[in-house]
Amino acid sequence: MKQLYMLFAIVLMVWFNPVRALGERPDVTISSAPAWASKQSLPALPESLRKPLHYRLVDRQVSDAAGVTAVSHNRFVFTDAAGVQEGSTVRVRFNPAYQQLVFHNVTVWRDGKAVYQLAAQDIKVINAEEDQKNNMYLGLFDALILLQDIRVGDELDYSYSLSGSNPVLGERFSYFDNLGWGVAVDLLSFKLTLPDDKQVAHKVFGNLNTQVQHQQSEGTQTYTVKVENSIAHTVENELPGWFSPFPYIQFTEFNSWLEVQSWASELFKVKTEHSPDLKAYINELKALPKQQAIEQAITFVQDEIRYLGLELGVNSHQPNMPHQVFEKRFGDCKDKTLLLNTLLRALDVDAQPALVSTDKRAYISEYLPTHSAFNHVISHFTLDGEAYWVDPTINYQGSRLSSLHQPDYGSALLVDSQSDALTEVNIKPARHGIDINEMIVAPDYVSPVQWRIESQYYGWQAERLRYQLASSQKKVFQEHSLNYYAQFYPGVQVKTPISFSDNRRDNVITVVESYWVPDFWQPGENGAAEFYLSAGNVSQYVKLPQTVRRKQPLAKAYPLSLSQRVTLLMPVDVDFSALAYQKSFADPYVQIDSAMEYDRRRVTFHARYEALQEFVPVEAVPAHLSKIKQANKYSGFGGTVMEVETNPNYTLFQDFIQQLENKTKMKFVGESL
Repeated sequence: MKQLYMLFAIVLMVWFNPVRALGERPDVTISSAPAWASKQSLPALPESLRKPLHYRLVDRQVSDAAGVTAVSHNRFVFTDAAGVQEGSTVRVRFNPAYQQLVFHNVTVWRDGKAVYQLAAQDIKVINAEEDQKNNMYLGLFDALILLQDIRVGDELDYSYSLSGSNPVLGERFSYFDNLGWGVAVDLLSFKLTLPDDKQVAHKVFGNLNTQVQHQQSEGTQTYTVKVENSIAHTVENELPGWFSPFPYIQFTEFNSWLEVQSWASELFKVKTEHSPDLKAYINELKALPKQQAIEQAITFVQDEIRYLGLELGVNSHQPNMPHQVFEKRFGDCKDKTLLLNTLLRALDVDAQPALVSTDKRAYISEYLPTHSAFNHVISHFTLDGEAYWVDPTINYQGSRLSSLHQPDYGSALLVDSQSDALTEVNIKPARHGIDINEMIVAPDYVSPVQWRIESQYYGWQAERLRYQLASSQKKVFQEHSLNYYAQFYPGVQVKTPISFSDNRRDNVITVVESYWVPDFWQPGENGAAEFYLSAGNVSQYVKLPQTVRRKQPLAKAYPLSLSQRVTLLMPVDVDFSALAYQKSFADPYVQIDSAMEYDRRRVTFHARYEALQEFVPVEAVPAHLSKIKQANKYSGFGGTVMEVETNPNYTLFQDFIQQLENKTKMKFVGESL
């Protein structure tokens, strides 16, 4: 999904030939390029070549004159051993259900001579279902050409075409393509050829200086873009999903979002009768109070209908009928949405599909109208004047409407609204985060301390944990936690098995852990004992990103609120009140609080983190990171107790323990304390 804008998954789902699903090798042929594809004049090679590959040409030409055909032509020089390793395989992904792949040329040049020309037997075709782990099957294949005897200084020139488009998308033309890549290119060119009576609009993203040439002649029209000496576009880490580091161009034949709605509404029509089993289930729901019935319908579709995307037929965009999904007990987002909407409508709830983008979210409003803007569908309905946005593909949500986490997808196209505009997804504020309270009890300065951790998970954090617990045994969770804590206390041991309490109605999970920590106290100079209280769950968000000097926005985990309070009960009263403090670090994007409190034997460190926005714009990043750097200095509290070996209370305690051990022949480690 991240590779441009082939990322628009709703466009790339497939119209499938069932024979291909069984693994039959698709045909890939070799022939000359179509006549309408013009040849590009290559610039001369510069004296200094880029490593590991020097790209001379990236050329894409698309025609919609007699069906969509895209011709790609690339040429680059291998300039070091890493480039040979990276670029010696030609790989082209395609969907044989509706696309025909034809290679036009694969040539390796060495010292001005062609030392390799493509032969049919060199083309290997393999299955390319990379998303199987997510239960998504698209029917994709890769055509591979494994080049041999490639040497530094060789030049590879190859071209191919992909012909065909998904019939379910209709005849309206919609297309996205890159105008820049992660590598520099001597010449990057793009050309679109259309019949002169086909009216399309276009928009450039990421480089407003790009010139698009439009020409008409002899029944055709062309749109052309040429970028000489295209720079390498950097991809920084921690980018918001909606942001593309590469410039790109959009073409669309849709004139309005209303036309997109008209296309989508046909797909979501229920065209069959309900089965007896589905009718019986609807009657069960109708017998319940209305809100309870709605909540039960949502939980049923989310948890009892497993997610499985068989994007292998007309169902690439058109959902299976509700009775089929109900009986098979599986479906993808559109299948589950249509089933849920069917159940809700039977309860006199006005539910409709809402097309959204999980990546672009609210930024789909920047696009020209197109069905290619969306990669997901959810359910929208109104109850007692309040709007709800329910994602049927999310498992283990809160079971009550008021506690149901509603993902904020920003903007949506309501399929049945008959409105020429996108709808803002207004989500009411809710708590999404974790509250952690820790108590550390130290009987002395050498024995193991007792460490109790109580954590409460809210909102989507509770739903994520609920899914993890359903997917693995509790002992696995315990072992994972123990290994995490061992990073800080290598000798940590379980005192009491971990326990979970799930209040699904309110969408809150409480976790209680209890450990022995024998290496809590660290020896200091002159008999001192040192300790450190850390808010590790909070501090992981209070750190600088990998890329600090940024030219791209910085994503934040959002919505998210974390609170972590760590209290140490000292063996005796040691006054730390002089070190008490309260610090607050805030900007429009985060709120970070840190405090140390002392109350007789109790030393408490408290840290809180709340994300206020989902990203930090580029111009605000320096000031924001300065704030984060300041807050990072207060991500924990360390203290020292001086001369504990000569402390009279410590000495009396040790004498008492020694006497007990001598009389009982037992070793005391603090458990009875």
